[in-house]
Amino acid sequence: MKIYQRLAVIIFFILALFPMSYRPCFSNHLLDNLGVQQLALPNGITCLLVNRGYTPTLALIISFKVGSVDENYQTAGAAHLLEHMMFKGTKTIGTTNFEEENKLLQQIEALGETIDRISLTNPDNVQLPQLKQRLQTLQKKANAYVVNSAYDAIYTQAGGINFNASTSRDMTQYYIELPNDALELWAKLESERIKEPVFRQFYTERNTVYEERLMRYESNPQSKLFEDFLGVAFLAHPYRHPTIGYTSNIPFLSLSLVRKFYFDHYVPKNMTITVVGKQDTSQTLKILKQYFGTIPQAPSQDFVAIKEDTKNTRRLVTYADATPYLLIGWHKPAMPHFDDYVFDILSEILSGGKSSRLYKKLVIDKKVVSDIAAYNGYPGSRYDNLFIVEATPKESIACEEVEAMVYQELNLLQSTCSQEEINAAIRRLESTLLFDMDTNSGIARMISYYQTITGDWRYLMTYSDILHRVTVSDIQRVIDSYCKKEWATVAVLKKK
Repeated sequence: MKIYQRLAVIIFFILALFPMSYRPCFSNHLLDNLGVQQLALPNGITCLLVNRGYTPTLALIISFKVGSVDENYQTAGAAHLLEHMMFKGTKTIGTTNFEEENKLLQQIEALGETIDRISLTNPDNVQLPQLKQRLQTLQKKANAYVVNSAYDAIYTQAGGINFNASTSRDMTQYYIELPNDALELWAKLESERIKEPVFRQFYTERNTVYEERLMRYESNPQSKLFEDFLGVAFLAHPYRHPTIGYTSNIPFLSLSLVRKFYFDHYVPKNMTITVVGKQDTSQTLKILKQYFGTIPQAPSQDFVAIKEDTKNTRRLVTYADATPYLLIGWHKPAMPHFDDYVFDILSEILSGGKSSRLYKKLVIDKKVVSDIAAYNGYPGSRYDNLFIVEATPKESIACEEVEAMVYQELNLLQSTCSQEEINAAIRRLESTLLFDMDTNSGIARMISYYQTITGDWRYLMTYSDILHRVTVSDIQRVIDSYCKKEWATVAVLKKK
């Protein structure tokens, strides 16, 4: 299990800054009744349609298999910035006069790229203040034509709720819930902004992201440690890139490169449209073909082939005026590898509630930490990832003491784990998200996620069955094969 299972044990800022994949679990008979229709448009877009419920509402998600894992050092942060830009509109949405606005946008881009180039190569150039003032003047003129929050206004009038987007290392999603009679309106608006987005207010949004970066990372020692921890755990693989980008590169993200990143990656073959709710699926498909079927075909980008050297110790120690914090991570295979299922159960045994092993031993009995959690599949699931234990030691307790206790508990689990304990963990996993089956948005999120990440939403159909194949020997083998002390990546935040 991923996001939803761990809401109670993973501190808020990690969820806010480092979106994780999730793994809902359901009995197969419930899944069999979903009636998912999977269809492909001629240009390669995958469509998942589910006709369900009695109220005339739809949950709609457009997912792209594009995230920060697809970036390089020139484009780090591009996927996140594009999430901002995709709300800015098109030639017809978000502007009162695109013809006049566009003249200014072209000047803004040319001047902005010039300022970035000079700032990088000759930051003391005496012309820079004048050029920056000129850019501000052009932006002010262009903003006179901008209609802010145009999509919000249109969708709100149509009865829409939960209009938003998210970007992770693995994927990007745009979602909303609407009355089903607004389906064609949604298709028209969304297909238009996918085909011909206008990246207006680019430099303003770039500055906004930079300020967001400073607030969430640079001023938060635990967040910064988590970022540095991933940078040490993934020395080569692009999972090391923070989704938001780096402090040093965000101010110089090139509009031309961000635009190229968009048209290189946000292509039909990387795209899944999910529609769940009361609908005539044949009519829905007709509308999807009419609007999204005209998006030009394009080749998807190459698979990341870089592999990490996982059989060594990597340690990071930082000091700050903050609460001590400990992270331990081990490299492991991503789903649908069988061992990934075993790690789901392992994380549940270790930290799934107050009766779990780590919580009971370190929080309740020994009182050495105020909180502790184990979770599987970070920071993404398209490629091999990490199994992580995080802990917040109590004052006067050294992180190293807690680290040693975690290793002891893993060793103890190898020798004392029982099939009954495994079965209990499986039952908890299976029951965690059953309530989500009652909502259109919950079903849409699940099938959209698995279709995008694994290429097959039916991963859900076999999940429970495979969990039940896990035995004590599998738990023992996985700990021995992946979770040795000598192979751990460890990050420690110590109080100054």
